[in-house]
Amino acid sequence: MKILQVCKKFPYPLRDGEVIAIHQLTRGFYEAGHKVTVAAINTKKHFFPPDEMPVENQELADFYSVLLDTDINWWDALKSMFSGDAYNIQRFVSPDFEKLLSSILRENEFDIVQLEGLYLLPYLLVIRKFSQAKIVLRAHNIEHLIWERNSTTARPGAKKWYLQTLAARMKEFEIYNLNSCDALVAITNVDAAKFVEMGCKLPLHTSPVGVNINGGVESNLPVEKQSVFFIGSMDWLPNREGVEWFLDIVFPKVLSAFPAVKFFMAGRNFPDNFPERPFPNLEIVGEVENSKAFIRSKSIMIVPLFSGSGMRVKIIEAMAEGKPVVSTAIGAEGLNATDGVNILIADTADAFARQIKRLLKDDGELNRIGQNGKTFVAENFDNKKIVDDLIEFYKAILK
Repeated sequence: MKILQVCKKFPYPLRDGEVIAIHQLTRGFYEAGHKVTVAAINTKKHFFPPDEMPVENQELADFYSVLLDTDINWWDALKSMFSGDAYNIQRFVSPDFEKLLSSILRENEFDIVQLEGLYLLPYLLVIRKFSQAKIVLRAHNIEHLIWERNSTTARPGAKKWYLQTLAARMKEFEIYNLNSCDALVAITNVDAAKFVEMGCKLPLHTSPVGVNINGGVESNLPVEKQSVFFIGSMDWLPNREGVEWFLDIVFPKVLSAFPAVKFFMAGRNFPDNFPERPFPNLEIVGEVENSKAFIRSKSIMIVPLFSGSGMRVKIIEAMAEGKPVVSTAIGAEGLNATDGVNILIADTADAFARQIKRLLKDDGELNRIGQNGKTFVAENFDNKKIVDDLIEFYKAILK
């Protein structure tokens, strides 16, 4: 099978959930013997020189990209509020990328064109014009739901109005274009059910982000026992708001019982003013070269999210390393993990602090939750099986 993956972000380095989700299918398709081509918008914000990819990554597919500045222009954003357009979508429209796609499609025949997210839908016309392939929307999340949840947590004022308006525009765009492809691949069953509720009539398949289950090599890295950690991009509003809630309200409750505990934060694009005031026992690690090594060196992962959609890939990565995860219900949404068995769920500050303290004071409980999470990932998120199931779905829609 010949597959073209179309991406709004260059799929390297493997430091955020979207890129990891794209890469895992690219690698899975390649290892299953399929021919893969990747066409990506290489944004100014997340720019990566394609020729600097490791050789082992370059061999997975033929990679093509076009540079595009998608930085927010607040004047354009404001104008879009009155024009009726979805500004978040407009930012990814590029004549140069359209030319790249048309060139690739004229020179190659594909069975499947897989759009990695809603933001690639403006390129449907050029794909239809130059290809007979089945076009599949792989929905990494439900976009308008992210903005709806963001607007709910925002304080009254201009920001809240902007988020509400943006959410309404995104919902309108999402529903209007929902049946414009030939099939839809959701990343969780929760998202799949929501798409049906929104009116999806397309062949629908759920394909979560997988991990490579191969037994692995046991790590000899020392683990900092009294440690809590977070890893994620800090320019994503749900991450920042969740972490600020944790620092302001939850972490002091943990420190009062465990004064030696440290909170480590890793991720990209920390704002210059973060945090706005000093916090005890907080260590800002910033962007890490090896996320697995960072995860392995700490004890308890937190996911304090109150908005967002889709699937938190970092939870799966932490579970795969045997780390217990304390998350809000929205943070763990779509994973089908079981509270108290392979994850701990809490939605209030008192409950969140209590779950962390439960793990800090009881190594047996910490190890039980961690090992159960590791088993859960092995049984449900094996990338090879996930890719095999997706290929079977593609064969069915090609008949």
